[in-house]
Amino acid sequence: MDVASTDYAWAPSTFVDRGSRQGLPNNPEAEANVLAAMILSGDVVEDATVELVPDDFYRPAHRTLFMAMQDMSARSLPIDSISLIDYLRSIDKLAAIGGEAYVLELIGQTLALVNWQHHAGIVRRDAMLREIIGATNQINALAFDAPLDTHEVIERAEGMLLSVTAREVKSSFQPLTAFMAEAYAEAEEVSLAGGVAQGVPTDFPSLDRLLLGLREGQLIIVGARPAVGKTSFSLNLALNAAAAGYRVGFFSLEMSGKEIAQRLICAQAMISISDFRCGNIRAEQWASINEATRDLSNLDILIDDTPGTTITEVRAKARRMLHNHERAVIILDYLQLVSPPPGRRAENRAVEVSEMSRALKIMAKDLKAPVIALSQLSRAVESRTGKRPQLSDLRESGSIEQDADIVMFLDRSSDEQEAQRPDRPDTGVTRIIVAKNRSGPTGEVDLMFIPASTKFYELDGVHGEV
Repeated sequence: MDVASTDYAWAPSTFVDRGSRQGLPNNPEAEANVLAAMILSGDVVEDATVELVPDDFYRPAHRTLFMAMQDMSARSLPIDSISLIDYLRSIDKLAAIGGEAYVLELIGQTLALVNWQHHAGIVRRDAMLREIIGATNQINALAFDAPLDTHEVIERAEGMLLSVTAREVKSSFQPLTAFMAEAYAEAEEVSLAGGVAQGVPTDFPSLDRLLLGLREGQLIIVGARPAVGKTSFSLNLALNAAAAGYRVGFFSLEMSGKEIAQRLICAQAMISISDFRCGNIRAEQWASINEATRDLSNLDILIDDTPGTTITEVRAKARRMLHNHERAVIILDYLQLVSPPPGRRAENRAVEVSEMSRALKIMAKDLKAPVIALSQLSRAVESRTGKRPQLSDLRESGSIEQDADIVMFLDRSSDEQEAQRPDRPDTGVTRIIVAKNRSGPTGEVDLMFIPASTKFYELDGVHGEV
């Protein structure tokens, strides 16, 4: 749209264009006052070019003026009426903004300096409203021409709306002193708490002291070979977090919701899961089961057992699970069972897993909650002497190690003979190996695993700390 195609009355107070008659939010007077303040003060130019972008200006002439002053500032050229007119003439834009008369009219508004920040807020508000209108139009078009995967439509629609509000919610730079104050306050809080967990607690004291709890924005990977107890360990974490008042969103891609419920009931009631499934329950055990059921009903645990879930669906569902909940944690069981979005299947599975681990890390930061993802280990660990898991064993992608803030391995001796070795866990012991801890030390914690009730208990604290 150019000047010739718009009904302009050059005085800011009387300017009306076709867009406003059509109802698109805009305020030409506020735009003009911001531009006037920029011409009158170099300090305003610096602040305004940080707070606003050219597309925030609805009137094309105002957009051209803003871009011209933005370019002049970047080139360290002085900004005043004479210099601005000369620059606009040099780029053949002077006539497009209304000529010298309009620039001189702007600098006559000396009071613009008083309230320019308020007027800039009006400009940005109207621009955001226009962006919302544009996004809703795109969403309407997307809905009418939707592909087969409606989950992809929902994710794209949410992405459009989030992109509109991104500038409103993003944090700007702060001086070092502000972050030092936060670091000091956290250290003081941990000290007053006696060094116990300040994030989501695992309820294993030595592990909590090692990790200081699971923090918002962290991606925590829990890796193990099959049948070592990944799911049982994650359910213990879910129970303990929920008992501490956190909402838990549990994505189970391997087990059904009913199987998850059975494990939780048995862990809480301390009864054998095999007896529970077979109905071999003694009369006195029903009291424990009923009590466990009542206690679990009071916990805020949400379970999604949809098979073949994509990372897009996980992200969208997690956002809904955690809506209006600041204290929350997401658990995914397990990473290699997540499907790529339809139409985005890569030739190499490692590339797909890399994209998904990165998406989980971004999700953790966006949701401001820890995300615990279980992961299978490669078979290389079985062929190695000692069979102790290491970071290179993470299956199908080395980027999991890179994206994760914390990597924990579950290690257990496969038989009595292996348990006799000095470097292997004792029989019945599951060793938690913290192989990566971006915010603290690494180390090991030994837990006793009770297979019948799928319950973990800590033994003798942390050792092997680095």
